[in-house]
Amino acid sequence: MRRAFNLAIDKRALAVHQRTVKPLYAFSPEDIFAHYPQPPGSGFDPERAKALLAEAGYRDDGGHYDATRFPTSEVEYTYNTSDKNQGVAEVLQAQWKRNLGLTINLKNMEWKTFLSYRSRGEYKGFARATWNSDYMDPFSFLNIFAAPAGDNGTGWWDADYVQMLDAANRSIDPQQRYELLARAEAYMLDAQPVLPLYTNTTNFVKKPYVKGLYPNPLTLHPWKFVYIEPDPAKWDRGLPAISD
Repeated sequence: MRRAFNLAIDKRALAVHQRTVKPLYAFSPEDIFAHYPQPPGSGFDPERAKALLAEAGYRDDGGHYDATRFPTSEVEYTYNTSDKNQGVAEVLQAQWKRNLGLTINLKNMEWKTFLSYRSRGEYKGFARATWNSDYMDPFSFLNIFAAPAGDNGTGWWDADYVQMLDAANRSIDPQQRYELLARAEAYMLDAQPVLPLYTNTTNFVKKPYVKGLYPNPLTLHPWKFVYIEPDPAKWDRGLPAISD
């Protein structure tokens, strides 16, 4: 059922609505960690979503998906109060209505109340969450689910997943470690404890004669190294990828 709700979200349309974000299908952010074989995650597939809900028991006598049999009163989307969060909630509500025929109620809460509410798993269905890594490594994202409490407010915890993370961090080969972490991420995405939505981005414009200014994951620029280059032969003719 969780997978069905994920497949029913058009994340590209959500990204257009939010403007300065990019759609996210896996859990770790895309194009940030060089040579990390990020799993693809699930795309937009409302017909598959309906089939999954039918498999979950929400079907008519002919075996076809029947939205009227889904208990919408038992599911809601809870978020902490802000205009941006409300906008996202309303887009999700509209997409689930359009793609699944389900009207999911929205519930907003003050931030401090919301945090304890989510951490205790008292929400019904879905609760908003966001995460910024503590350091530049996929493990800083995947480690959220390594313990059943703390930052993990999903209620999902799997000993096999923890063992996969541990095996990755025991590897002394950097690329092999990345591959093992990606395998763990794929395992977690298959269980679908979260519905990835988007990664925040920054619109970046720079004149070619401005040197020392490059895109980076946190948009933190070392201004003391930024300067104007008078020689056109030394101007930037492109920008490196963030992962470079």
